[in-house]
Amino acid sequence: MTTLTLPLAMPLHGDVDRREAIWVGLIEADDIATTPDRIALASGDAFDRARLLVRDHGTVRGYVTLPVVAGALDAEALSDAVAALPPVPPAARPAPTPVSVVVCTRDRADLLREALDAIRAIDYPSFEVVVVDNAPATTDTHDLLRTEYPEFRYVREDAAGLSHARNAGLHAATASIVAFTDDDVIVDPQWLWAIASGFSRADDVGCVSGVVPTGELRNEVQAYFDARVSWSKLTASRVFRLSDPPADLPMFPFCVGEFGTGANFAIRRDHMVALGGFDTALGAGTRTKGGEDLDMFMRVLYDGQAIVVEPSALVWHRHRADLEALTAQAVGYGRGFGAWATTVALDPRMLGAAVARSPRAIARLLNKPMSTVDDSPASSTLSKESKRVGRVELGSIFGGPASYFAERRAQREAGTLAGPPSRGPAMERRCWATLAAIGGVFGLLAMLPLPAGLSLAFVALFILIGPGALVRAWVVLPPNFAPIVIPAIGISVMLLLTTAIVYAQLWNPLLWLLILAVVTCLGAVATFTIRRTA
Repeated sequence: MTTLTLPLAMPLHGDVDRREAIWVGLIEADDIATTPDRIALASGDAFDRARLLVRDHGTVRGYVTLPVVAGALDAEALSDAVAALPPVPPAARPAPTPVSVVVCTRDRADLLREALDAIRAIDYPSFEVVVVDNAPATTDTHDLLRTEYPEFRYVREDAAGLSHARNAGLHAATASIVAFTDDDVIVDPQWLWAIASGFSRADDVGCVSGVVPTGELRNEVQAYFDARVSWSKLTASRVFRLSDPPADLPMFPFCVGEFGTGANFAIRRDHMVALGGFDTALGAGTRTKGGEDLDMFMRVLYDGQAIVVEPSALVWHRHRADLEALTAQAVGYGRGFGAWATTVALDPRMLGAAVARSPRAIARLLNKPMSTVDDSPASSTLSKESKRVGRVELGSIFGGPASYFAERRAQREAGTLAGPPSRGPAMERRCWATLAAIGGVFGLLAMLPLPAGLSLAFVALFILIGPGALVRAWVVLPPNFAPIVIPAIGISVMLLLTTAIVYAQLWNPLLWLLILAVVTCLGAVATFTIRRTA
């Protein structure tokens, strides 16, 4: 009897809840071409179901899910399930281009060890490894690198935040292609060949990402997150360009989940440096808690570069396994999304397309699809908790804008702020112009036939926000002065205007309110769109 034993995608880090657990691993199509008599699964006795990612001559074909009986799979059923997947061409093997692998970490030496062991086992002839230790509280990561991985380079970045760490890795890298991954993943040995293949497709490829399958499914919390994210579903090779919108993605280019995730992507070093690097006000470890990968994808596209999704660039991810950690992650995703959306709203190149797609985006946020790679629904036993986690994530979006500007202000004062040059004074001017436009809209709403109390509220909001925010867009004030000066400017303008129209005997309050509101709106629009970097 011939037996094929398959290893787990990732070592199990805890107890297995048999009701929700799924065994996860990889199967090579060649390994079952002769139909072994028995397909044994490592630690398979703890599972009733198995999910296998199928790879054929280096190319990902898709997933199959089968029952587990006595720790094994039915070999014939597995062979039939694999045969039913769509055929794919063999993976290309381009000439190997040197690659710098950057791993960003913070005080998680035990997880990091597994990630580095997998990186050490990569089958690729020319690569270096840079480990960025971000604002560490201990020397554990430094000691781990020194004692167990002396061939890897250690870089310490004291400014807290994932984007600071990514920028440190970007500048420390020596290769023209820089591949980023995290400390809670296991990279596939063929990962860098697939990255190189993606960049070899065209000269304008600025970013290559890959599939990030769930690497451990022990309990209902991991099952929920497995259904919540789209990374593991990216099993079809695609090329995205802003000049060639895909017909099947009406929200393009704001369908950021289709481009991959920060745990598995590579960029051309010179291109990213020219773009200003990663926005340090975004990312884990800052007030915004995320969004730096969404921002990077969008800036690459708007710079005229292509994003290639190469499923063969395979990285397994370990999801959070307890509800508290999952909730914290939901806060990070929501706030990071809100912060990233703020950068989109304040970029004249992106704003029009974003507004046009906002109805679909809002509908998706309110009713986010929850399904696994098998198209099965999310865990029903976690329904109450998952709804709460979903609401937490949705509510956290509204904290994104304030978090983004608070982080920028804090980093500016500390002298650590970095990122795209366009996000300096020009972006802050557009922010105040947007606030002025909102104030102007309140003034226009006050002209409608509304209850007196509501009209008065709209007038008050216009006076307190509109004119002052428009002046603030052009006059820099100390942060603590703005809450006082902006309303004072509006009140002063109204007093001066009232005095002027009384002396001129042109008393028509509604007309003058209309004129002032329109002027505020037009001034805000002009301020938002004018090109000025200083």
